[in-house]
Amino acid sequence: MENTYTYTARNVENPEQVVTLTLQNHHMSVGLGAPLEQIETALQQFDANGQTGQPDASLWLRPLAVSLLERGVGPFRIDNVSTSIKDDRLNVTAWYRAGGLALAPVTLIEGRVDNPPAAQAFVKELQKRKAQAGAPKGLLSLLDYWITWVIAGAVAIALFQIWRRRYQS
Repeated sequence: MENTYTYTARNVENPEQVVTLTLQNHHMSVGLGAPLEQIETALQQFDANGQTGQPDASLWLRPLAVSLLERGVGPFRIDNVSTSIKDDRLNVTAWYRAGGLALAPVTLIEGRVDNPPAAQAFVKELQKRKAQAGAPKGLLSLLDYWITWVIAGAVAIALFQIWRRRYQS
């Protein structure tokens, strides 16, 4: 059986922004918002205005976009996730990977949350699991990013060009 831990964060300023983060062993899956609730709200607003016919397509775009984004955000390895909490502001950022290397950060939530003690417990649980997983540190961690390899490749090419010019003259 998997060791799971689920935390749902709701933004204080915009309560419709909801992120459900589920830790499953050494991975974290993400559920963004509540698309069905947003569709129901949009339809209620449409009916309340007394409009007839088909609702405006823009009413459907946000829930559809959230649903598609949720499907595209696969489970992240917990060593690709960083969290912090200060006062009641939670920040959760995860890295997309390409070719096994970290490519781009994605901020999953950033802002004041409605339940800071639960957010603190989530951060503590994630840190505990990262320690258990033995996440890479130092130079090994740095070598995990595409930008490191791009810069190293550019420096190697530049050094080779300098060496070639020096010995050709």
